Order: sequence, then C-alpha cells, then structure tokens
Amino acid sequence: MSAAAPDPAPHASVDVLVIGGGACGALVALHLLDTPGLRIALAEPRPLPARGAAYSTPRGEHVLNVNAARMSAFDAAPGDFVNFLRTQPESAGLDEAALAAWFAPRQLYGRYLQARLDAHPAREGLTLLADAAVDVAREGSGFAVTFASGRQVRAGNVVLAIGNLPAALPGGGDVPGLVEAWDYAAVAAVPVDADVCIVGAGLSMVDVLLTLEANGHRGRIRALSRNGLMPLAHAPGTVPQPGGIDELLPLGVRARMRLLRRWAAESVEEGRPWQDALERLRPHVRALWQAWPEAEQRRFLRHAVRQWDIHRHRIAPGVAATVDAMSKSGQFSLQAGRITAIAARDGRLHVDWTPRRGAPRSMSADVVINATGMEKRAARAPGALLPAMLSRGLVAAGPLGMGIATRGEGQVLGADGAPVEGLWTLGALRIGDLWETIAMPELRGQAERVAAGISRGLGSAAA
Repeated sequence: MSAAAPDPAPHASVDVLVIGGGACGALVALHLLDTPGLRIALAEPRPLPARGAAYSTPRGEHVLNVNAARMSAFDAAPGDFVNFLRTQPESAGLDEAALAAWFAPRQLYGRYLQARLDAHPAREGLTLLADAAVDVAREGSGFAVTFASGRQVRAGNVVLAIGNLPAALPGGGDVPGLVEAWDYAAVAAVPVDADVCIVGAGLSMVDVLLTLEANGHRGRIRALSRNGLMPLAHAPGTVPQPGGIDELLPLGVRARMRLLRRWAAESVEEGRPWQDALERLRPHVRALWQAWPEAEQRRFLRHAVRQWDIHRHRIAPGVAATVDAMSKSGQFSLQAGRITAIAARDGRLHVDWTPRRGAPRSMSADVVINATGMEKRAARAPGALLPAMLSRGLVAAGPLGMGIATRGEGQVLGADGAPVEGLWTLGALRIGDLWETIAMPELRGQAERVAAGISRGLGSAAA
C-alpha cells in the first residue's frame, strides 16, 4: 500500500470526512479523489482500508456470493474486477470463462478495492485515520467529529459509510466466551472437538461452517434460527428471465409471492433454473419496495422476508455442496425455534429455546457463536456513534425503524425531517428507504452518486 498522508493534528479541518473505510467508504473516497483540491479523510479503525466486515476475512474458504463477472466496483467498467484477477496468483491458469464465473475468495476482493484506491493519481491527497468516530456534532456550517482516541476533526461534509452493524445475540445478555461470527480469528480458534451451537442460519452461519470444516472440526455443530431456513445456491448460467415487473408493482405480499412462484415454475418448464425469475427482479428491488404502503412492508417483514433472503442472497454452488455434505454426514443440523436464554453452568453453555411447534427445550454446548447477521434497527445500533447522533437529532430512524432516514442520493434527514446539509450516507443505513442496499451493484452506484453530490455542493459553495 502506498504511504498514507499523515494523520491530521487535533482540531484539523478537511472538506470531507468519510466515516468507515470498508467497501462503501473506500469507493466514496475513490470517487471524491476525482475532484481536484479536495481535502479528504477516511476514518477506519481496521489496519487496512477497503476491507470492512466482509472483506477483512483472511480465510480462503470465505468466497464471494456473486461470480467475478458481476463484481466490478465501477458501473462504467463492468469487467474491472475480472481484469484485476488476471494479475493475481490465486487465479493463475483460469481461462476467461472460468475467471468470469469464479466465486473468488473475499480477501481477494478487499485486495482489489485497496489496489484501485492506491492506484488513483491523487491518492496522496487522502488522509487515513486509524481511529473510530464516536460522535458527530454540528459546528457552524460543518461538523465536529470526535474519535475514540480523543482526536477531533472538523469537516465540511461527513459521509456515514459504516457498513453492516452486528446484531446482538437474542436472549444472550453477557455470555462468557461467546464468539462473534464476524470475529474470524476467534471462529478459527474454536477447538476441533468442541460441541458448537450457532445462533442464526444466514450467510454468517455459512462462513462459520466453512471455517470449522476447513479446520477439520470433529465436534457436533448445531444451529438455531427462527425459521430453520438456509441460503440457497446459485445455479450456473443464470440469466434474468425476460420481462419487466409491471405486473408485480400493484400487488401485495401474498399476490407477489404467487406470481413469483409462477415465474419460477415457467423458468423450470423452459429448462432454465428457477433463479432466473429472481434475477429478473434484480434491478428493480427499490421500486418494488417503495411501491408498497407501510402496511404491506410490515407484512413482508413478518411473513415473507426470510423466504426472500434465502432465494435472493444465494451462495456459491461449491459452498452449498460443502454445507450439504456436513448435513448429510450428521455433523451439522439446523433447528427452527426461538432462543429464550443462554447461561453458563458447570463449565458449559446452556441454550434454552422453543421449537416452532413444540415444548421448550434446552441444549448444551462448549461454544456458542452469534451469527445473527446485521442489526437493521437504528435504535439498537451497537457502538457509540449512531446513538450519539440520534440523541443530537442529527439522524433519525428510517421507515419502520430500519436504518436512518434519507432522501435522494443519500442525503441524511434529521429528527425534524429536514435534510442535514453536508451529511450523507449509503449502504446498509438506507435499508428502510431502499431495502436492498448491501450488494456491490447497488453500492458502487450509490458511492459514485454520493461523491458527485458532495462535489456539486462544494462547487456551488465556492462559486
């Protein structure tokens, strides 16, 4: 990595401070560097930029959930990630077709984003702050941002690019020895003979299973989730089913699900995978979400969200095969139910839970792993930053309490409902407004538009 500009002194001033140096923050900074003369700082407590929770994994078994051909960081250069892979030793020997179809290790994608950031001609104009922001306050026409170290930076514009926040363990409280799924080193350190209970059955759980399997785990692995449903697999050669979404827009949750099932059945009848019907929706999720009134959005979250998640957020075929083999061998099992309590007794962890249909039960384990995924509700956000900004009224909870309130291309709305001039966000914090905001095809466009909006605003102020 090229040398970073030195940390600003206490009370330094920048034009734009990007809080969060994962994929979203790195891409916003990259696009901001296209505007000459901007003083830009990127704040990220992790040692390297462009990683975030997803791409900071050092584990080769953790692969992308989308093939390489669709993972460019730039709308204008759809083949950029594949071009990068041609230069990497891990992909040596793959022909063009195999390279495009490859579900590459996620650590490679983090390397790609960092390489693109470092290669920008104006890279030396970006200051990296290895620090965590804990508060943002209005100061004149800009902001005063306080960090965990006590440092304070003044910024004309602030971008909240904090990515996915981890959800708390249900019924857990303070569980001694609890392992977080996103703590890759802690998961890798689980003893191979340990009896493991994983809470959650989404993509984070899959990561845990892959690491345990790669380490030669011999102990029993059980997972608990409310619905007992796991992500489904991608199908090779999936392409969007022909047709638009006009038929879906006026329909409620139940009617949409019926029509989607019909479209999936039609794909199968034509000799195509059912996944083609889901790909048909891919560019239109924002319109589909916003077409619903609040009552239908709530109905979706109560009754259909898990079906959507497992069909929409799929896993690589090879990953699915590994999980299936662990299940068939009896080493891994998944139960549907709700956790009521977790407590330590007699050197073990005891998990009380109630099956979806049945009487309360208890299981014991040596290790409990929290794989419940991302926290969607702003009121429950971990850490200091969002609670501080909520208390100041600089941000407000988004629709249905999810994420924060935004408008347009990422302008943040305050507690009074008005735009907070100079405050922007993208990615997971826009979930209440946009629903689908965590996949690269959405994030790359959002990052470019946020940077463009900031540059326009600064240009107007200078004029």
